[in-house]
Amino acid sequence: MTMAASILGGMAAQRARILPPAPDPSADVIDLSSEFPSGSTSPALRESAIDAVEQHLCDHYTRRPGIAPLCRAVAASMSAAGVPLDETLVTICGGVAEARYVAVRALAAGQRVYLPLPAPAVYQAGLEFAGANVTTFDAGGDLPDAQGGLLIVSNPNPVTGQVVAPATLERLAAWADAADLAIIADESVGPVRPEAPFVRFASLPGMAERTLTIGSFAEVPGLGAWHVSWIAGAKRVFTPVRDLKQSITICTAAASQYAALAAASEVDEGEIAAEVAERQEAILSLLDRHKVPYLAPDTVAFVVVQVAESSRLAAACHAAGVIIGDGALLGNPGTVRIAVPSGSLADALEALDAALHDVKGR
Repeated sequence: MTMAASILGGMAAQRARILPPAPDPSADVIDLSSEFPSGSTSPALRESAIDAVEQHLCDHYTRRPGIAPLCRAVAASMSAAGVPLDETLVTICGGVAEARYVAVRALAAGQRVYLPLPAPAVYQAGLEFAGANVTTFDAGGDLPDAQGGLLIVSNPNPVTGQVVAPATLERLAAWADAADLAIIADESVGPVRPEAPFVRFASLPGMAERTLTIGSFAEVPGLGAWHVSWIAGAKRVFTPVRDLKQSITICTAAASQYAALAAASEVDEGEIAAEVAERQEAILSLLDRHKVPYLAPDTVAFVVVQVAESSRLAAACHAAGVIIGDGALLGNPGTVRIAVPSGSLADALEALDAALHDVKGR
């Protein structure tokens, strides 16, 4: 066996062991297992990507960091959130999975890494490859003794759908400053409900120079399938991550970047959040009718349901024609994650209703 075959075999085995199985694309089911709103891309965004192709803007590789207007849009968004940032400190990535991997792989190599609970399983593969020494802890309890290393903060958390309370973020920031920690702030999950107290970690005192932020355009329904996200931060944490990303891929797909640019410049995020929230309310009403408890969501992208046997409900949903995220595989046992569909809401509700009746009847 060649070295390459051995490495690829080891990676495949690791993925099978610690990551949720990928849905069968040929199966006639509705996939609601994602942490982002599911469904088709809007006609307006598709037209923007088509226009870019017809103008021959996608005939060649883009700038390695990403198309300049999109990098500027990200920098402007960060600046508006209280994190002044130059566009040269932004790089567009090929989806959230890539951004998470390169961030963890570049910054966690051989480091002590601190993960507040519940810790999302999405970082586990990258942390293993990086040879990191991981410490998990309760952010509301005693904080670990630390001197140097890396803190990963997910806000909103992809396994709960809830934001981290501002007071907790401030406590973590003061601790990170005193312990000289670098920070990965994974803020890719959204849209966030208007009433949710969301704060960008890099905007807290002393955190801008320590924090690499991961963001996404996947909060726009259907855009998650275009695999486009971004990383941004001060040179100390940004440069090694950017360099690793650019050593893996020349650039992110041009058509995806132009679709994201249209989303960033032409889409009303408040309107999208309101529309997805209406669909989420339909799912919450169904859960209320079945008297199934769930975590009060701070993002409209999905709902986290509390169940004693998550695999049992996941199997019942699959039998009814819908795939949900099993919390046992996502880093939050005793729960399932149900993404909000942007299409086929009636079909999704019918399948979920049938599955819940099935589980209750057993």
